[in-house]
Amino acid sequence: MITKESIMEVTLKMLAQNGIKGSTTRQLAEAAGINEATIFKKFKSKENLIHTTLEFQFEMMQEEIDCFFERDFEDSHCFLKEASEFILSLYDKYQAFMVISVKEMGSKDMEFINPTIIEYLYIKVEGKIKQFMGEKANSAQSETISLVLNSVILLTMVERVNDTIYARPPKITINADLLTDVLGKLMK
Repeated sequence: MITKESIMEVTLKMLAQNGIKGSTTRQLAEAAGINEATIFKKFKSKENLIHTTLEFQFEMMQEEIDCFFERDFEDSHCFLKEASEFILSLYDKYQAFMVISVKEMGSKDMEFINPTIIEYLYIKVEGKIKQFMGEKANSAQSETISLVLNSVILLTMVERVNDTIYARPPKITINADLLTDVLGKLMK
């Protein structure tokens, strides 16, 4: 039986491969092994299918991110290391969504995802860093540390997307231990 979820799974892969504008309902139906009319029956329009698919993925990621950041961490070093590893692992788990996010960055088709997943992560990281730094840090310092962590990870994710798209070996590899040490020094 064809379910909405199975159609959305195929849609996610097609969007990552062809982009939003480059994916037609005919292509999506063929990839899902269904009649094009089934898409319109279940989703009403291509835009609704895409919106539902991306929103579902975003909500899954958001839930996973919330669970991670609600945890208690032994100390800031432990948090920075685990956060770096966790955020980088999101790419592997949600690769198609990340590819779409990078390919479609700034596009009208992605406006409904607000904040973006990167902005959402930044907010979560900054909140946790402020907790660890407490009163000893000013707002600019915690913002800077959060920005550095997220910028390094964002650049790494963008490069991983490019590595995937162009089937090339990784140009940037990041070591969570080194990143943790650098950020830990900034927190002191």
